[in-house]
Amino acid sequence: MPLTIEKLDTNIATLTGKATTYSLTHYYEQNGDLMRDPEMVFIVVDNRTDGNNYNALEIYPQMYQQDNLGLFEESIIIENNTVKSFIKTWQHSHCNFANHWLKNISQQGFLK
Repeated sequence: MPLTIEKLDTNIATLTGKATTYSLTHYYEQNGDLMRDPEMVFIVVDNRTDGNNYNALEIYPQMYQQDNLGLFEESIIIENNTVKSFIKTWQHSHCNFANHWLKNISQQGFLK
């Protein structure tokens, strides 16, 4: 399946700086509808002054959605462009899934 990457929101206040959210999604069509399989939204805080200083780059999964299972989980809650809270168990699960999924996406040639 193709991979769709979208920049969603910018200037989100976090404890470690301003963030941007990005969606990564695989879609397939079912009965004429696009189905997410899955979609993950990531919060990216980029405090780099040097493009190669990856220690100043933070990426957190914020949302997971799987249409065919009816799942929608926000592990980090954003209100009024500010991170307000998080759900620890979902955040842990989203991190585990994201690590596995991003390895698969890389192996499929999307992240080179």
